[in-house]
Amino acid sequence: MPVTLYQYMQSLEMIRPSAALSRLITGFYVLPAARLEDSCLAVSDGMPAVAFLPHPEDRITFTTGNRTVTLAGAWISSQYLEKTTLQLQRPEGELLIVRFNPVLFYQRWPLLPARLQQGAAGSLPALLGPESTTLLQQLASATSTTAKIHATEAWMATQLPEQPGHNSLLETAFSYICQRKGLTTVKELTAFLGVNYKWLERNFRYYTGLPPKLFLRQHRFVQACLALLYARPVDFMAVALEHGYYDQNHFIKEFKQFTGMAPGRFRKGLPERR
Repeated sequence: MPVTLYQYMQSLEMIRPSAALSRLITGFYVLPAARLEDSCLAVSDGMPAVAFLPHPEDRITFTTGNRTVTLAGAWISSQYLEKTTLQLQRPEGELLIVRFNPVLFYQRWPLLPARLQQGAAGSLPALLGPESTTLLQQLASATSTTAKIHATEAWMATQLPEQPGHNSLLETAFSYICQRKGLTTVKELTAFLGVNYKWLERNFRYYTGLPPKLFLRQHRFVQACLALLYARPVDFMAVALEHGYYDQNHFIKEFKQFTGMAPGRFRKGLPERR
């Protein structure tokens, strides 16, 4: 089986956004489309992201069980994925992937968390509104990655309210989870933030569509996936314990839940790193 899209992203250098957009956009990534020549396992860490295909006519297909969806030009990933693969129909050129701060992103599009759970991914016009077709047109005429990034930032700047609201506690929570690589609990998180569970549950569901426990569980799994990519050789028990699983059986169960296969089978499909 192929490696995951998220793993490919982690091997890329992040391009920082301009200072004016740094609170909304956490980073840009440029991914060679040839990396997605084969069917690729799609996973999510719960953070919102938009991916632009090399050409507006390019198509990508997401498959979850017997359900498939094919999108053209760009897509927004669901914040929670299980047993989902993607297939790029024309693996030529480069994809531009944009990751966002969920607090500001979902403040602008508050209906997205619930709508994204209806499928593995959605189109920009369907989720961000028909005005997003302007952005797709601008990217189609851009002649370089730099020009695409500038066009994306310019369009996103028009979408922000004049005085964006702040939820500094929740932004701190996301930073803490990323720093800990998901190795924390809801109880620890509430203690760290100085809030009660009801506050955490309400805010996580509003800004991510997920309860905090599920958000942490998925984030932890993604980090364990990355460990399988880089470990040479791999010690499954060590990976399990390092990423907060009770034992190897717990890790295998979670891995099957997200991928449909055991970690050993997944590991055999990884290409050799040089």
